Amino acid sequence: MAAGPSWGGPLPPPAEETGECSLEGAAPATVAAVDEDFELLLDDGRRAVFAGLEFPPREMGELRDAIRGRLSSWLAGRDIFLGAFASTLDRWGRAPARIFASPADGESASSPLTSVAAALLAAGDARFRPDPAAAVCAKAYLAAEAPAREAGIGLWSRPELRPIDVSSPGAIEDLKRRKGMIVVVGAIRSVGETRRAFYLNFGDKWRDGFTVVISRRNFANLGQIGPRSLVGRRARVRGLIDTGSRIEIATPAEIEFIDGDASR
Repeated sequence: MAAGPSWGGPLPPPAEETGECSLEGAAPATVAAVDEDFELLLDDGRRAVFAGLEFPPREMGELRDAIRGRLSSWLAGRDIFLGAFASTLDRWGRAPARIFASPADGESASSPLTSVAAALLAAGDARFRPDPAAAVCAKAYLAAEAPAREAGIGLWSRPELRPIDVSSPGAIEDLKRRKGMIVVVGAIRSVGETRRAFYLNFGDKWRDGFTVVISRRNFANLGQIGPRSLVGRRARVRGLIDTGSRIEIATPAEIEFIDGDASR
């Protein structure tokens, strides 16, 4: 089966040859199997994991099985190219990596390699997760995810995984019920600060609304942005609920400024 059409969308363009999120430095490997955690078991005994991707939670067993089946049909027993994001394994003995493969129905010497992560994101079979290891691919992965997210297909069609618009009725209660990574959209109403952190408040009453916390040492990661200049800006934030209805972020990949497009 062809990877793109079988997942309901076009295959992403061929992978870039150079750059941090490219084929540069990637080495050939052979996939023996795709396990139940979406890790790739390689025929030389190594394990590779898709850094920067979040798959359906275990409670969605039927959906997880369907996505894993498609991924296994594409990759199991096939040669891939693997680019490790770090020189060391993670604490579970896995290599966080970017994975490239040719389309399932077109493997030949002339078949272009494409990013498997981008294909999964474009199909709505995964959501971008802002892992530090995959920071160099954040821009590319977010671009691949955007059409599926905006069209509400795949994982984005599930109410428990859709972005939460904090201006909608019941949004804060919804935030507190969710588990795992949460995607929140809204306008920044005010900015507070302490000696330790800045607080981006998305509600008129910060005690009852959604807040993004950014420590002072991490705020510089967002670039040359004055905290007060963020008031009124519309943003998309993703991360784990910290306390009540707060998310603490540390990197640019966790917050996107989407001014001027209320549909996003």
